[in-house]
Amino acid sequence: MERKSLQEKAQKVKSYKERMERSNLILFLNFVGIDAQSMTKLRSDVKSAGGEVLVGKNTLFYRAFMDTVISDHREVLVGPTAVVFSYKDPVLTAKTVYEFLKELNKDNPLEKVKGGYMQGRFLKPEDVKALAELPPMEVLIAKLMGTLQAPLINLIMALKAVPQKLVLTLKAIEEKKS
Repeated sequence: MERKSLQEKAQKVKSYKERMERSNLILFLNFVGIDAQSMTKLRSDVKSAGGEVLVGKNTLFYRAFMDTVISDHREVLVGPTAVVFSYKDPVLTAKTVYEFLKELNKDNPLEKVKGGYMQGRFLKPEDVKALAELPPMEVLIAKLMGTLQAPLINLIMALKAVPQKLVLTLKAIEEKKS
């Protein structure tokens, strides 16, 4: 009986590690005070954003995250913890979770955020908020393209201005002579 339980726990830790390796953002939330209906809505919203929400034993989560910076921040795995894994766009997932938390508590939406993990870095609740407030990927790409095009457009305008000034000067001279 005990052997089966240990195998099940080892299997869960392994599945948490696999999720961690696949994800590009992981958020740790305190879900005390969030009713089942709201949790279901959060799960649905996060799933549509390309992620998933898991609730499990903190010791098993800790074992899965032992080789990461989360082991230095044990406080995120104390008390009731929901773990949000993002597999697609981390900004969209962070925005989805942040908007959900804003609906629960307009004054302090970060109250439920314990922390996060992204690209080997530990994220504080303020970092999660900053991530959630980033513009969508399409807007960032459009800004980047505009920034990359600006020097080229300025060069074209400068090259175009020289012959244009010459033509205007010649036209002015012609009008002056006639």
